Amino acid sequence: MQLTDLLIYDNITIQCHDNPDADALASGFALHTYFKEQGKTIRFIYGGRNQIAKSSLLLMKEYLNIPVEYCNDKEASFPGLLLTVDCCHGEGNVTDFHAEQYAVIDHHQCETGIALAEVMPTLGSCSTLCWSMMRDVGFDFTGRTELATALYYGLMTDTGNFAELHHPLDRDMQDSLVINRPLVNQFYNSNISIRDMEIAGRAMLDYQFYEDYNIGLFHAEECDPNLLGLISDLTLQVDRFSTDLVYNEVPGGYKLSVRSCTKYVHANELATFLVGTIGSGGGHINKAGGFISASKFAAEYPDMTISEYLCERVKTYFTLTKIIDVKNYEPDTSGTKLYKKLPIPLGFVNPLDILPLGSRFMIRTLEGDLDMTVDGTFYIMIGLKGEVYPQKIEKFKSAYTVLDEPYQLETEYYPVLRSHSDGRIFKLERYARTCRSAGGAQILAKPLDCILKLFTEWDPDSYYLGKPGDYLACRESDPKDIYIIEKDIFAKTYTLVEEGEV
Repeated sequence: MQLTDLLIYDNITIQCHDNPDADALASGFALHTYFKEQGKTIRFIYGGRNQIAKSSLLLMKEYLNIPVEYCNDKEASFPGLLLTVDCCHGEGNVTDFHAEQYAVIDHHQCETGIALAEVMPTLGSCSTLCWSMMRDVGFDFTGRTELATALYYGLMTDTGNFAELHHPLDRDMQDSLVINRPLVNQFYNSNISIRDMEIAGRAMLDYQFYEDYNIGLFHAEECDPNLLGLISDLTLQVDRFSTDLVYNEVPGGYKLSVRSCTKYVHANELATFLVGTIGSGGGHINKAGGFISASKFAAEYPDMTISEYLCERVKTYFTLTKIIDVKNYEPDTSGTKLYKKLPIPLGFVNPLDILPLGSRFMIRTLEGDLDMTVDGTFYIMIGLKGEVYPQKIEKFKSAYTVLDEPYQLETEYYPVLRSHSDGRIFKLERYARTCRSAGGAQILAKPLDCILKLFTEWDPDSYYLGKPGDYLACRESDPKDIYIIEKDIFAKTYTLVEEGEV
């Protein structure tokens, strides 16, 4: 769904969830701004038993001129379209107002049953989704400091001060908005109440410690999402914890905050594992977060409490994990089979076509940000799922044939390049050309039956992650040159060498 699809309605009421947070207010404010400028009759409301009372949100409303109204008439009926934002009509945290037509814009997993819906649970905030949808229809954020500040603060609070960013679009919005930073600091420093302090204290007393894994689990009462991050930052400073998890119940599900200070556990990867198929998670290596859908949890695990589920997932994660450090690795090719590479099309970009020699730049992908320097020795390869990696030019020339056509790729997020010197952004799809693997290169590989963390010689402090079903591979001529290939990519790029085949 695009915002232009909703312009057929002259009357639009935007509703955020009861007891709104900063992300809900920012998202509704953004949509109110867009539709008002399209000449629509527009209102922004919320319901529930209580009006906004939190200091930071009252300051946000006042200083950013957010035109949100409290509606305590449960029988209210609205003409035209009722657009729920950061929530879904029919869920328990949304007052059930009546309207002629409903639409949904949300970043939580939800079963809408509503035709007009845009839901992206991989995003860290609904503010990001609204920003992206407005940008896609040509909305110009230049000079709109109040709106930019609201969206920035919405993302900030919903991602634990940006520690739990889930998606490159979150980072794109964070980078692009020109904000009133003193106001953001004022909101942030009015964020914790006496009740929040009491919640944090009780949470730190309600914990489980798994000594074998040096991880602590903490349960908190329902609270502002930002408070979970503060609790987990504090508890990680306890000398026995190298990893911690703080969780609580929120409307529609369960919120997680994960922290790690050991190189053997990436917080973003642990968060993703914990939510499994019933939620979404991500963030940074040291700080991450996630959300588990209450309805999906109840359907998948009807006989478990959320505490039992998380304890079981933590134990499974650590017992299922193996570590390989290439420095101390003794090659073992038992159980492997011989595969050859297929002649498939890939994308490549010569960074010299974009920036001069010596330039520092960052590439943003679904997998994270990569920092590089233009030195004339490599191309930027773009894989089948939008993954990016450098390829030495001499190796490229021996392994690939260049095709005279642009590289077309259907992906959730096409990688972009950002210059460190001046902040300019370049869309790689404008520069990407197609090459075809020459095929025939042979490897030894076997599927993984565990979680594998591979520490390489060129990056001894961080690991590459392999999940069950992915492949551990090495060059046939060098068993110590090992790497991990994602299951889906392996199936598309390699084929088994049959017995007797040359």
